[in-house]
Amino acid sequence: MIVGKDGLVIASQLPSGVDSELIGAMASAAYGSAERTAAEINQGALEQMMIEGAYGKTIMVDAGDGILAVLTDSKVNLGLIRIHIKRSAEKIKNTL
Repeated sequence: MIVGKDGLVIASQLPSGVDSELIGAMASAAYGSAERTAAEINQGALEQMMIEGAYGKTIMVDAGDGILAVLTDSKVNLGLIRIHIKRSAEKIKNTL
């Protein structure tokens, strides 16, 4: 999904039963908090944020005026996913 920095969903393709508006708002809040944390502890600009749970992972990256949030299952190949996310985020930055 692509979420505006204000939490509004720009585009999404999520499983049925997942509330995209709620996930968008939560993703924006979590990413914003991680950005402030990275800055406060002098780690520079946030490049990526990942939430890892028992059943899957959520990876969020900056996409210009938005945030690209990708929900995966727990057995995903993170290296391959990160490559695709980076490429996709660049395309989104150029589009937004």
